[in-house]
Amino acid sequence: MAFSFDTTYKNLDSNLYSKVTPKSIDTPDVLLLDDELCADLGLDTAKLTTEVLAGQDLLEEPIAQIYAGHQYGSFTLLGDGRAMILGEHVHDGKRYDIQLKGAGRTPYSRRGDGNATVSSMLREYVYSYAMQNLNIKTSRSLAVVETDEAVKRRRTEPGAILVRVMNSHIRYGTFQYVAGRASDELQRFTDYVIDRHYPKLNGTDRKYLEFFDSVMQSSIEMVVDWLRVGFIHGVMNTDNMSIDGETFDYGPCAFMNYYDEETVFSSIDKHGRYAFGNQRPILRWNLERFAETLQPLCAQSALTYDELEVKLNEFGDRFDEQYYTMMRKKLGINSDDEQELVDEVLEWLRKSNADYTNTFLELETPGTFDNPVFATTEFEQLRNKLAAVGLDEELMQEANPRYIPRNYLIETALDEYLETGNLSKFNGLLTVLEDPYTSKDMGSQFQQPPPREFDAEYTTYCNT
Repeated sequence: MAFSFDTTYKNLDSNLYSKVTPKSIDTPDVLLLDDELCADLGLDTAKLTTEVLAGQDLLEEPIAQIYAGHQYGSFTLLGDGRAMILGEHVHDGKRYDIQLKGAGRTPYSRRGDGNATVSSMLREYVYSYAMQNLNIKTSRSLAVVETDEAVKRRRTEPGAILVRVMNSHIRYGTFQYVAGRASDELQRFTDYVIDRHYPKLNGTDRKYLEFFDSVMQSSIEMVVDWLRVGFIHGVMNTDNMSIDGETFDYGPCAFMNYYDEETVFSSIDKHGRYAFGNQRPILRWNLERFAETLQPLCAQSALTYDELEVKLNEFGDRFDEQYYTMMRKKLGINSDDEQELVDEVLEWLRKSNADYTNTFLELETPGTFDNPVFATTEFEQLRNKLAAVGLDEELMQEANPRYIPRNYLIETALDEYLETGNLSKFNGLLTVLEDPYTSKDMGSQFQQPPPREFDAEYTTYCNT
């Protein structure tokens, strides 16, 4: 089958979405198709034609969702400006949004053209592919389809459509819209989200309170995983926060090379609001905004806002517990102690500004990298302390990737395609990132950080 659609979102208040039509494309060309994801979704690739993937052969009428959000702290009304949900695909008892990104204008496009460049869609493909294989909950990219148009951003490129798959595209910002503009629908909408994402809560006495708790927990797990691999989302606005804990909207994202909690690569994050080290406090701030959206339910149920605040005040301890559990695994420490030693490692990273990913590989296997920073007495002493309580190889290999999508390698691969139409370097990256926890060639180019000058100047963009 191509897709088996049963779009329940259309059963909600019609003010929460608009019916849309993808733009007409004369000669779409499929550049990439994830065969493994096709299998996971039970799709017959013979029926998954270019016309279906490009939104030219529709199985039902697509929709664009409306939502709100705090963008860099400022509240605004938003919506899918260049995205359309083809439908909700149901396979093996599970439901997935199938969305086209870059398929043309919608009622929420404002001054945007609804298009996407091929480089930005290829970039999202490789990042979501890497995150999936790094065992981080994420949106997934089914395909990249090049279009027959030129799209102008910082430079003029071919256009492209990304076919994106998620459990759903419901966000903190969707709740912000419903609570602010369609508050009569809030309880019905919340029940819908619970049924779809947290159905086990339907049997609980305090399901709205437990719903908030579950969203907070899934979000903590997501961000702790980001910190584990050095990922910087770059635009943690409330409209980019999934209610299901899925990482998505890979716009100005990047991976940190040299450890610095103030690392920012986004062109629009002028004050470091979403820097690597700020992702924890920003998640807390975003959860406060989410809790506020549930406040109207207090008058319609046994929920009180004081109870939400009590849950919210658990955030710090719960985040720290998960964070230190994660860091102990990265250091191969098989116990619940040694927080001070974890802090000592972090302090060494701050002072040394060493490559984050390679530091843990070097701790696991000394001599892996020929780098003076790993030959210092201080590093040797630190490793000796760790050896006394940890450095369990099995734990470390599960927590520490051998490979991440290095920013400079991605840019080199994208430039090659734009200049020559050749995807060989891009496909080479995908091959390495298919199994990022297995060493293929230790010390290879795929493990080398860029020159420091590159990181100092490297800038990422939203490309909208």
